[in-house]
Amino acid sequence: MKILIAEDEPAFLQLLEELLVKWGYEVVLCSDGNEAWQTLNAEDAPRLAILDWRMPGMNGVEICRNVRRVLPEPYTYIILLTSQQRDEDLVAGMEAGADDYITKPLKTNELRVRLNAGRRMVELQNQLAAHALDLEVANRDLESFSYTVANDMIKSLLSIGENAKSIQDIYCKDQDDPCRSYTRQIYEKTKKLGQLIGIMHDFFRPTRYELHRETINLSEMAGKTAEDLRFAQPERRVILRITEGIKVNGDRNLLQAALYNLLDNAWKHTVWCEEAIVEFGVADVEGKQAIFVRDNGIGIDMTHSDKLFKPFQILPGTEEITGQGIGLATVERIIRRHGGKIWAEGEPGKGATFFFTLSAN
Repeated sequence: MKILIAEDEPAFLQLLEELLVKWGYEVVLCSDGNEAWQTLNAEDAPRLAILDWRMPGMNGVEICRNVRRVLPEPYTYIILLTSQQRDEDLVAGMEAGADDYITKPLKTNELRVRLNAGRRMVELQNQLAAHALDLEVANRDLESFSYTVANDMIKSLLSIGENAKSIQDIYCKDQDDPCRSYTRQIYEKTKKLGQLIGIMHDFFRPTRYELHRETINLSEMAGKTAEDLRFAQPERRVILRITEGIKVNGDRNLLQAALYNLLDNAWKHTVWCEEAIVEFGVADVEGKQAIFVRDNGIGIDMTHSDKLFKPFQILPGTEEITGQGIGLATVERIIRRHGGKIWAEGEPGKGATFFFTLSAN
């Protein structure tokens, strides 16, 4: 296995090199931190590194921080080499991203044991990465297969339904009630099943869709979406309160779908309000920006909150106003694809608020 040694004392560097070559390692030597950082950025960089705490250029702790921030994959196992003895210094090094440390003067057997542990960790990380890649390929193949099957099933179901309707129109006489009943049931069942397959197809789309990030004005998007909902139900009296200037980085199409489902959910749950209020805004939650959609509708019984973002789960008391139970589940998948999270707060009869965050990257 290839290993990097970054140490500015020539005699100590030579000693380490002789030991590690003897133990079967392919050794890469650096005498300062900047050179070590460049080596770790190389395409064939070592995944096991011994870094001196103090050396010219970047010190070992700075390199640890940079590796964890900039080079998370494939994983680099880092051992800090230090003469520091204070607990707070050693803790600072570990918090910076070091996996282990060894103090000077060097104990040969201790170094060998710690290197063996690091080697096993790197090998395990490589195995996990290979398994993850295999799993990703298998999932893509499965999704492609499911997509093809879904399309074929929808086409077949539509054909069956249309043929049943044709049989009803051509062969069922006006007085032949059983014939008309059977063909109508075939048509309605195939139509319903086709819709269900289409819903599942849309539900899994966010996981197949490649993200195309850009800066998006969510406030404008929320306003247009709300106007579309108002146009579809002009008889509804709904007060819209939209905070201006909320901008995020994300995929426009996916966030449009998420925002539509959240606002549509609020629209549905305020259907029995004489004066419905739907708000779109931003709040500070534990020091982080969280975007929210709030309504003054029938609210949420939080004892059933575990069902909110699961597909085909309908909360008690909402059967008349909800659809297939797929909208919020789709939102959760979209938010998760953006590295964020979503949660809800509410009480029965006192409205509900759905909060979500998005990762900047």
